[in-house]
This record gives sequence, C-alpha cells and structure tokens, in this order.
Amino acid sequence: METAQVVRRARLRFAAIFVVVGGVLMALYSFPYAGHGIREDGFVAFLSFYARLTGAVLRLFDGGVHVVGTDIVGRTTLTVAKNCDAMDINILFAAAVVASPAPWRRRALGLLVGLPALVVVNVVRIATLYFVELRAPRAFEVVHAEVWPLALVAIAVAAFLSWSRWAQPAAAEA
Repeated sequence: METAQVVRRARLRFAAIFVVVGGVLMALYSFPYAGHGIREDGFVAFLSFYARLTGAVLRLFDGGVHVVGTDIVGRTTLTVAKNCDAMDINILFAAAVVASPAPWRRRALGLLVGLPALVVVNVVRIATLYFVELRAPRAFEVVHAEVWPLALVAIAVAAFLSWSRWAQPAAAEA
C-alpha cells in the first residue's frame, strides 16, 4: 500500500509541475504583446532566424531560395509565422523534462539535447512544406495542419520517453 501511495504521489507531483511549468511557458508565449514593441521585435527576429535556418537547408536543394524577414522565397513562398516555430511542442517537452524526478543535471542535459533536436525536426518540417507546396499544393493544408502537427507531437513524446528511460536510473540513485 505504501508503494502505491508513493507512486501516486510521484505521478501527481509530475502532473502538477508539468501543468504549472507548461502553463506558465504557454502563457508567456501566447501573451498578447504591443505591436512594434520590444517583445514583438524579438519575436519577429526569432521567426526570422527560423526562416534563415530553413532557407539555408532549402538552398542545398533549390539554389534560388532566399529569405526576406520571415518569408522563404524561391519557386514558391512560405511565411514563418507564430506557431510555425513549434514552440508549443518545445514547451510541452521542456515542461515534461522539468517535471520529471531525474536529477537536475540530467534534466538540463535533456533540455540541451532535446530542444535543439526538436528545432532540427521543425526545420525539416518547414522545408518539406516548401516542397509540398511546390509539388503538391492541394496536399499542403493537410500536411501542414494535420500530418506534421501529429508527427511533431509523436516525435516529442518519443524524445521525452527516450530521455526518461536514460534519466530514470539516475532518478532512482538520487
């Protein structure tokens, strides 16, 4: 009985921390900001960074691609807008890692490896959307709004579970 209570408390603790950390981060990400303010300028710079990173990858396959602000321009044009950064996926992954009972060193390593890996996956997502728009424009909306979001969630969950298995022995030792 005591073991069941310990497990239940651990699960409740994980859930509570996950909800609080995820909620705070999502609120910060989603909080309305003044047009043309410092926060908006920083956010646009962040989205432009995503566009430049994806543009660099796309140039490997389409030399005519260039980036203007948040627009990836080539044989078709994509705009990297809010939510194209997959920040919600990053936030959910980060909240799950932070809420885990692993030692802080392992949590930090999970964030330092997992978040950049999710950025790479998202760059691949944006790059594939460029080619879907180019080659199969009628499929774009389905791939953009249904296929890739589900794939991103599945990849983030798999990354968390993989990290969790690695970090779990350390949590038992701590």
